[in-house]
Amino acid sequence: MIAVVTFTDPRPTALSGEREMALLEKHSELVEELRKAGFEVLDINDELRKYGAVKEGKNFGIASMEEAVKAGRLAAGGGVSGVITGLWHWTESNLVTAMIREAKKPLLLYADDDPAWAGATCITSVGASLWESSVNEYALNHVRLKGDVEKVKAWARAVEAVDRLSKKSLLLWGAPYTLGMEHLMDDLPRLKRIVGDFVMLDQYVLVREAKKLLSDERLRVRVEEFYDWLLEKTSVKFDDKMLTPEALRRQIALYLAAKESFNEHRGVSAVSIKCQPELSEIYGTTACLIPALFPFNLDAEGEKDVIPATCEGDVKGTISSALLFYLSGKPPLFGDIKYVDDEIVMIANCGASSLYYARLSENPEENLRATMIQGQCQGASGGALTYRTPPAKFTVARLIRRAGEYYLLYFQAEGVEITEEMESKLKWGKQWPHTAIKNPLDKETFISAMGANHLSLVPGDYIEELRFTARLWGVRAVNLADGNEVKSFLGV
Repeated sequence: MIAVVTFTDPRPTALSGEREMALLEKHSELVEELRKAGFEVLDINDELRKYGAVKEGKNFGIASMEEAVKAGRLAAGGGVSGVITGLWHWTESNLVTAMIREAKKPLLLYADDDPAWAGATCITSVGASLWESSVNEYALNHVRLKGDVEKVKAWARAVEAVDRLSKKSLLLWGAPYTLGMEHLMDDLPRLKRIVGDFVMLDQYVLVREAKKLLSDERLRVRVEEFYDWLLEKTSVKFDDKMLTPEALRRQIALYLAAKESFNEHRGVSAVSIKCQPELSEIYGTTACLIPALFPFNLDAEGEKDVIPATCEGDVKGTISSALLFYLSGKPPLFGDIKYVDDEIVMIANCGASSLYYARLSENPEENLRATMIQGQCQGASGGALTYRTPPAKFTVARLIRRAGEYYLLYFQAEGVEITEEMESKLKWGKQWPHTAIKNPLDKETFISAMGANHLSLVPGDYIEELRFTARLWGVRAVNLADGNEVKSFLGV
């Protein structure tokens, strides 16, 4: 929920019916724009009965210290993610300071480009005063925008996403670091400024439940029904070694066990499975149905919520995927940077990514029909879920850490069709899902800037939202499509 509150000039001699009607109209238009964009809005001026005040010849905007404090307390107690302050004309800055002292929420100062009123004067005065007083972090780190409602919506999406992440946990089956990858280690207490909490379970909880599902005749019905569903909805290519009917059933049992474990923990935004080597080698089956079907809206048991999912206990990758999901509402793709040249970056996760990317269709049946399950190239047994993502516009993001400091890498990417020539050059992991995008840099610079071998992406343009998110988190954002930003980040 986003709060919207408009202020006005409190001086009695400045009372103007024409001005107050203009403020009412501008405030109402902004509220309506936000609601049409899907936001739930707390209209603080309405809560304070300011619409009716105009009819009585009084101010529409907040015009006293008492009202400012009430406005802040309404925002604080209203469950809002952030506050948009309408500064269409002059107000006294200390009123906004008093409001945000009470609200303690991310703050945006906004006015339109109407030259009839002193919006620019008001924003600069209020903004400078908030810096001067710095009554809390929200006063100090406020955002100022003028005449760009689309950027206002981007800010609102960012504060909503940040708020949701801060109130939810990540569920990790198996703790990093996987396969000796030190960049999968993290400062978890520090990350609680971003994520609500971490639920860390041993993968044995999945193995135990999977064994139960396979050994109990009554429970095994779920596995068999799921098995039949996969054979019906996808193309399954069995072999005599990696993908046998029993190996597929074991993968299904692991997925169902993960669903049960997820349902036991409320308030989880995203999950990660370590897999290697405890499941892939020791238990003997890869857990590829988890990253394939958790971030997908359908499985054999019906329609379901999309839950971002990553592999190898990648905490920063899981946060990146969850952030993109909350910004876009789309299932996020997660995968390895498999190949880079000056033209393209190939992303291919080691066995599975969200099946949404098989066709990028809102009809899940179409995505399933475009998916083949065939033998893995690693692990003791199991199937990889094969597809090639069609070209589209994507937003790519990755939270990284260098020398103890967190950064948010991002860029707008143009998808590339995977041609027969490109396909013919694939060997290792050819059965994995592949997504190709244009390289925003040259290969040397791209490789040099990467703080991980994993990336997350979603369709659409959420670049502004990511910039706002980095400000809200207090981390540096680096746009990989901006050569100067990359050079500054690399110190070259």
